[in-house]
Amino acid sequence: MNTLIELLNYGQSYWLDNLTREKIIGGELKKRVENQGMRGITSNPSIFEKAIANSNDYDEQISGLVKNGKTPVQIYDALTIRDIQNACDILKPIYDQSGGIDGFVSLEVSPYLARDTEGTMKEARRLFKTVGRQNCLVKIPGTPEGIPAIEQMLYEGININITLIFSIERYVEVTNAYIRAIERRVAENSPVNKIISVASIFISRIDVLVDQLLAQYTIPFDEKVDMDSEYLLAGAAGIATARLTYQRFKEIFSGEDWKKLEGKGAHVQRPLWASTSNKNPLYDDLRYVEELIGENTINTLPDETISAFAEHGKLKKDSIEEELEEAKELFTGLEKQGINIDFITRQLENEGIQKFTDAYNKLISALANKRIKVLGDKASPQRISCSKLETEVNAAYTAIDEKKIGKLLFAKDPYLWKTDLQQTKEVKRRLSWLTIPDNFSENVDTLNAFTLTMKEEGYASAVLLGMGGSSLCSEVARETFGTAKGFLQLFVLDNTSPEAIMALEEEIDIEKTLFIVASKSGGTEETISFFRYFYEKLEKKNKDKPGNNFVAITDEGTPLIKLAEQYKFRKVFINDPDLGGRYSVLSDFGLLPMALMGINIKGLMDSAKQMKDSCDSVPTPANPGISLGAVLGICQRHGQDKVTFVLSSSISSFGYWVEQLLAESTGKEGRGLVPVNGELTGAPEVYGKDRIFIYMYLASDNNEADDKKVKALEEAGHPVVRIELADKIALGGEYYRWEIAVAIAGMVMGINPFDQPNVEESKKNTKEILESWVKQGSFKKSEPVLKDEDISVYSGKKTEHLSDNYDESIGRFVNSFTSLAGSNDYIAFLPYFLMTDKRTKILQSWRQQMRDELKEATTLLNGPRYLHSTGQLHKGGPDTGLYIIMIGDDDNDLAIPGEKFGFATLHQAQALGDFRSLDDKGRRVILIRLGKDIDEGLSKLYQSISVSDKQFANLEAI
Repeated sequence: MNTLIELLNYGQSYWLDNLTREKIIGGELKKRVENQGMRGITSNPSIFEKAIANSNDYDEQISGLVKNGKTPVQIYDALTIRDIQNACDILKPIYDQSGGIDGFVSLEVSPYLARDTEGTMKEARRLFKTVGRQNCLVKIPGTPEGIPAIEQMLYEGININITLIFSIERYVEVTNAYIRAIERRVAENSPVNKIISVASIFISRIDVLVDQLLAQYTIPFDEKVDMDSEYLLAGAAGIATARLTYQRFKEIFSGEDWKKLEGKGAHVQRPLWASTSNKNPLYDDLRYVEELIGENTINTLPDETISAFAEHGKLKKDSIEEELEEAKELFTGLEKQGINIDFITRQLENEGIQKFTDAYNKLISALANKRIKVLGDKASPQRISCSKLETEVNAAYTAIDEKKIGKLLFAKDPYLWKTDLQQTKEVKRRLSWLTIPDNFSENVDTLNAFTLTMKEEGYASAVLLGMGGSSLCSEVARETFGTAKGFLQLFVLDNTSPEAIMALEEEIDIEKTLFIVASKSGGTEETISFFRYFYEKLEKKNKDKPGNNFVAITDEGTPLIKLAEQYKFRKVFINDPDLGGRYSVLSDFGLLPMALMGINIKGLMDSAKQMKDSCDSVPTPANPGISLGAVLGICQRHGQDKVTFVLSSSISSFGYWVEQLLAESTGKEGRGLVPVNGELTGAPEVYGKDRIFIYMYLASDNNEADDKKVKALEEAGHPVVRIELADKIALGGEYYRWEIAVAIAGMVMGINPFDQPNVEESKKNTKEILESWVKQGSFKKSEPVLKDEDISVYSGKKTEHLSDNYDESIGRFVNSFTSLAGSNDYIAFLPYFLMTDKRTKILQSWRQQMRDELKEATTLLNGPRYLHSTGQLHKGGPDTGLYIIMIGDDDNDLAIPGEKFGFATLHQAQALGDFRSLDDKGRRVILIRLGKDIDEGLSKLYQSISVSDKQFANLEAI
């Protein structure tokens, strides 16, 4: 006798609790159906995780899906749906023979939807339609949130397997939902004869938890104490639940109300015994099969249990009906032992959801990794080494996934960062960057068409007039890609120094230049001043329609739009208002200048889309953006907040953009990540313990030296993140990776990464200084603490005392100032002048000297550019900076049309305004005036510092 086939004669169908492609293509499923009595199949994320992650059977389909641009979640969807469809086809004869009662294959909605009624219904409809097989059962958890979805789906004609039921009370609830759905259809004269539902009660998991709790009450034998109860109750709760559930099943589906529905063609909702593999080797291996046989029931069995039942299983008619009184007494006994059944139910439900979620995450991670392998050299893989923080970082990954942070991020949930109403409203208006890569084709076509027009009209150059987020991405593009043949040469003007403006004028033919006036707010003072200056220049050349040489990029309703209308700009590009400036690189702010240069902006956006697909709905360990953000946030909390970039030669300018993103986003509330860009990579001994290194490189660059240095840093215990770019176009993906990372880092740090509360402080001070200048015709003079010919040094309140001992040497004063740096501090060099090669070389030598001798991080940031970016960190971040502002005396001024002051005055006021802001914040700051000849003054200053430094060294030696 074949017990598996004979089981049907006892009123029970057995379904296979497993599904793999190997079973499908190898013929095993067909054999089980035809020869072994199998009547259905159940699947879940755990089953698919084992099937897909641990075999090569799916690799060919995965490869094709990846090449078609599918995400890991879409790949999972396609793989599982194909298996379900094929299994449904194999079981179709059973479905037909049974009159639509058996022959089903179950497919579960995402475990992330277990508490989401609307999401569950949307997903159930999609799955049922996509599978396109009547013998498909969609599995919905029997949670309180799932029950309304179950009723509605059954009412709509979608067959449902209700899963994760652990109590009789919940079983009754889902049964009532089924009956209500049938009643609704009958009331509308809709057919009910093809509506099928099963209610899956999970058996062995009940025993596992109950036995664990009972064990806590077990004590050694004592004849004075009744010891029977704990032992008698162990291993019995699961079967007792099934037996009492079956009794309720019979009661519900034998009443007069049901008989009326049955007369309309309705089928009973059969109980399905799930989780019937024995989890305790001390128990009989078939206890959850042999004792649960009954009419109108289903038992879903894993492979090993099927084999065991076929080999030595015993059939007993209606075994489910036995020991009913004992089953009732068992629950009374559990209550006496202090074991709360409601708690058991809630706990098992939550555990069940989490187990499926964990399996789902594990599978999506595996698919994400397989996707990266298929992408090959088109991917930009990331490797993270956290050293001593590895345990905490892994725990953070787990916490992020448990809290569904990734899901909430892409749902644009502002409560990830702040909870007060005002800030959440503001955050909500700053999250459009998340979906920019999804729909870019039309915009790319528009920008490319505009570029073609500019070329046809003979424009040779484009000048980006902007500050901060509006300019830095263009600077990266200019230095990284250069200008393609036949396209416009791009220049960036974000420096109000007359020297910088005049240097630009020497490079361009103004009449063949397109000026891009870029300002999100539409009122950025520097940007508008640049526009007025060049517009007047064109007018003086008698340029016909000078407004044709200008386009604007701004938000809707800004003053710049009115200005563009007044001066008849060629075109205004309206940007999404829900894009913050530093998060706008993949919008018109970044793409228009790139298109004019001849950069493949479609390829750039394809790269961004590829990165989005790697981040959206992908678990943290395999998620390049979220994992990076978690690491940055954890490092900051441990004082490793100096994010030091090691960039290979071809992409070295990327640091300009990313330092702004990091600093302005995270530098607030006394916290912050300090980006260190352009510092020469040294040996481990020249660094403190406050570093995390980001090594980004193109494999085609000569990276041998950097590889060795970074390896040494990693071996010395520093956290290291390696990112290998596929090519330069992959910067599109890097922009997106880092935006995600910074958003997550801000969440970990507990700050809002989308505002810039302190940026206005320097602007306010600059405005006040300019107003004073207009009234008095000069700046209010303050006495320097030291003066050596043309070089003067001004100190803030925290540094006035330094001049008491070093009144004869500026070098000694400056070195005394930098020696104030303590553990975890950094030194910021802030030059307010045009950065020529000579000046850059001197300042780089100086910062390397400080790094090597003091083991302090150093930054080199050009003013006034940094006021719109890292200036936020300087004033809102931690009080760990030492700031050296340097400025020359501008000999040549350039008038700003419509203003009573010129660019030289504006430039000076910006430096003085920032000095005042930093001083008012109690920061350690000095300002050094280099005189009219900046090159001579800078050389003299550095020489004085170097001599003084040697003197210090000699004194220490003595």
